[in-house]
Amino acid sequence: MNINIFKKVAKGLRVEANGNRPRLLPSYRGGKPEFKNWDTGRAIREGFKASSYVYACVYRIMKTVASVPLKVYEDGEYNPEHPLQILLDDPHPFYSMQDIMERMAAHLYLGGNSIIKIVRLESKGGLPVELFPLDPDKVGPVADQKKFISHYEYNVGDRVERLEFEDVIHGMFTDPANPYWGMSPLQAAAAIVDTDVEAIKWNKVTMQNRAITDGVFAFKHDLTGPQYKEAKEHVREQYSAKGRGPWVLGNQVDYIPMSLSPTEMDFIQSRKMTREDICSIFQVPPPMVGLYEKATLSNIETARKIFWLDGIIPYLKDVLDTFNKSLAKEFGENVEIKADTSMVKALQENLNEKVEAAYKFKQMGWSLDEINERLDLGFNNLRNQESGDAKN
Repeated sequence: MNINIFKKVAKGLRVEANGNRPRLLPSYRGGKPEFKNWDTGRAIREGFKASSYVYACVYRIMKTVASVPLKVYEDGEYNPEHPLQILLDDPHPFYSMQDIMERMAAHLYLGGNSIIKIVRLESKGGLPVELFPLDPDKVGPVADQKKFISHYEYNVGDRVERLEFEDVIHGMFTDPANPYWGMSPLQAAAAIVDTDVEAIKWNKVTMQNRAITDGVFAFKHDLTGPQYKEAKEHVREQYSAKGRGPWVLGNQVDYIPMSLSPTEMDFIQSRKMTREDICSIFQVPPPMVGLYEKATLSNIETARKIFWLDGIIPYLKDVLDTFNKSLAKEFGENVEIKADTSMVKALQENLNEKVEAAYKFKQMGWSLDEINERLDLGFNNLRNQESGDAKN
């Protein structure tokens, strides 16, 4: 069966199956925006802007994914003149595609969701002509029993604007408990990040107090009113003094600490453990954010490769699946957006390994198209090239 005919039949079956889908929502939730238990704005304030480790990880991810060119392929061939490629090259009057990709990554890793509005012009047949990133905190999906998502509600000041489902590119990291709204890595790491932020605040206050911990001066005999007042004033003067000097309070008095010292808290070691947890949550090896402790040239290169293979490549696949399903299909079933990672040095060794495997597969009788698809080499027109080689 022709693949295009198969797709049309499958689409018709999906439409027919709409009425037989299981009930996903209780009746009282129908027509209402999805409830959210995570605030992207708060995540930015208390995570991205408050923790140096969170900032370093998310910043590195943002810059890395935005450095990968997005290319439009039609019938398997790269088409630099395609209308969709023109849109990706100039998606917004103020934002470049790099800006949009950075913002999308930040919203996903901090808030779990990214919302991009598709702007259309009827004069161009309703095709997308602009991509407009929105604040996820102001957007909510409205679930529907039959259509899954009916539309989105966008809160603009004192009014609510309806966004049609077809006009929204909704990227999200899967939340197993919520099919309509995503969950961010930062949400899972919230307690760890809060601990690190509070540790920094505590250390700062301690330094401001000249590293003097909280404590009590306990006299071994009762004090009269004037004596208590004089001792309290003397301690206050000692604490507020800019210069360092000995504490003199007379005899028969003990100082009892009421908090742990930085050494007792093992401040440095605890922060090392925290940063490792944060890097692990965001899938960013420590050398990628400037943490070179015990690093060598060899394991730095390995870390860079792991960063791409385990973090960036899977992320780009998620994003491209979303773009192709929500945007590329507007320009035809034969149009696809791909990420060009051919110039990424960290992946070159991986490409060499694939080439060696491709050679072995070719010796075993596999066609070039089969090898290209199996190893995801990214080559085009292999079928034509192979037939041409056969003729020669």
